[in-house]
Amino acid sequence: MHLKTVGFILVLFLTFNSSIFTEEIPERIDGTVISVDEKSRILRVDFEHPATFERSQLEFNVSESAGFHDFKKLTDLKKGDLVSLDYLDYGKTLKAIYIIHVPREKIFFTTKEITDALVKMKSGQNHEKNQNQN
Repeated sequence: MHLKTVGFILVLFLTFNSSIFTEEIPERIDGTVISVDEKSRILRVDFEHPATFERSQLEFNVSESAGFHDFKKLTDLKKGDLVSLDYLDYGKTLKAIYIIHVPREKIFFTTKEITDALVKMKSGQNHEKNQNQN
């Protein structure tokens, strides 16, 4: 095949199959339920960033097709409940696609405790490395 033909085929492929490269990849957060509005299908969650510890309140649109784990309907979630949810970020809109209710008795470590432990381990490794270089 000629180089021009290969290039033309590649351009056609990329043009008509661009959806391959724009596949939506869900993100996941863990947080605490602030409120649930069943009628408008809105879930508000308090979220603490695990690295910066910055707190924010996020609002998720919960589609009719969203999956639930450990609860049956949106109104089963109450203020203060822990959730882990997968969502798609559309800029101004966050769309929850899968929500897991996390019973408190199943939590062994908080995100902050895990992050603190990892930071301590990392700083300990750096300290040992510096001592070995001296």
